[in-house]
Amino acid sequence: MLDEKDIVYLVAGLALLGLTALPLVCGKRLLSVPTLYVAAGAVLAFTPFALHIPDPNSSEVAGLVIEHLTELIVIIALAAAGLAVDRQAGRREWAHSWVLLGVAMPLTIVGLYFLGVWAGLPMAAALLLGAALAPTDPVLAREVQVSGPNEGDEDDVRVSLTTEAGLNDGLAFPFVWLAIAVASAQAATIGPALAETGVDWLLYDVGWRIAAALAMGGLVGWASARFVMGAWGDARAGGANAGLVFLGSTCLVYGLTEAIEGYGFLAVFVAARVGRNASRGRADEGYVTQPHAYADQFEKILLAVLLLWVGGYAVSGVLDALTWREVAVAFLLVFVLRPAIGYLALLCTRGDRFQRLSIAFFGIRGMGSFFYIAFAASHGTFDDLTAVWRITIVTVLLSIAVHGALAPIAMRRIAQSRDQKTAAAE
Repeated sequence: MLDEKDIVYLVAGLALLGLTALPLVCGKRLLSVPTLYVAAGAVLAFTPFALHIPDPNSSEVAGLVIEHLTELIVIIALAAAGLAVDRQAGRREWAHSWVLLGVAMPLTIVGLYFLGVWAGLPMAAALLLGAALAPTDPVLAREVQVSGPNEGDEDDVRVSLTTEAGLNDGLAFPFVWLAIAVASAQAATIGPALAETGVDWLLYDVGWRIAAALAMGGLVGWASARFVMGAWGDARAGGANAGLVFLGSTCLVYGLTEAIEGYGFLAVFVAARVGRNASRGRADEGYVTQPHAYADQFEKILLAVLLLWVGGYAVSGVLDALTWREVAVAFLLVFVLRPAIGYLALLCTRGDRFQRLSIAFFGIRGMGSFFYIAFAASHGTFDDLTAVWRITIVTVLLSIAVHGALAPIAMRRIAQSRDQKTAAAE
């Protein structure tokens, strides 16, 4: 007779093996691997193989489990994204990303705040909803991101979505802290709450935490690259310990940055970028593909587990109290708010209409959103947090289904356009 331990091994084995075959099965169909895994998690919940589904609303322990699992996969995805991009940062080179970060994301947060209030959320919960759902997810957005270092698929769309996802998950954190502060202020309206917390928030949560992340990320990234590429580093050993190098350097920069109250997510991406740049022009520059390959494997392992959890959690009863306004918030974000704000913000950048529309539309939501809500719940007290979870779950499910189906089509069209321009130029 199977006990729960046997079921865990059975499900884990099938889930991990499935990740090696399903991308080939899906191919050009309007069905993505994440969609299949979420559906499998939902179906599994109604079978004799159903596992215990952690409900972050049920207990502090369950909340911490989800918080740290989603935290870990985001850290790995951010480091992988930092290693993947060949194009160096610059005002023109990353122009789309700067506009998305500086204009589109803050406006999306504001828009989500008002939509959350319209859906019946208290102001602190509405602000948390905006902070959690505004960033593009570095995990589930892999379909529209740069494949890896030296892959040669670096069109403006992929570079923009990769670098945006790498940076905005760290820059969304100030607004998560602002939501926590507003919840603690217990003011009747948003104005007095912001007045009470605004100065400390600007100086510490925006100023210090971002500066600390940039400084620590740059320092550790440079030092790690010097070590790895040095006489006793793994590059000289042919990459025998590339997986350990990736995990070690990523955990090191994240831990050090968090220890000085900086944003670890931002520091991880910056460190990966600094390390990537430090390898340029060296005889062993190709080494970077090895830690990136391990990062991809680590990420897939966690992703399989978390997608099954999302499917199981969605059918566990958490959506029983879902209202039509909460569903409307999810649809408005995916189909109206992010695409419209993103497209208008990108009008000042280069590219044709389809490229701008693709960058604006494929702001995929995913694991980072779950982390921010779980993190806020463990650091503050929010009224009606279950409604925030409901809206986020619906948004992520919608994003997985819609973006997962349309992303391959859009990326093929963009690749064909790029190849045609290259051939014409030659």
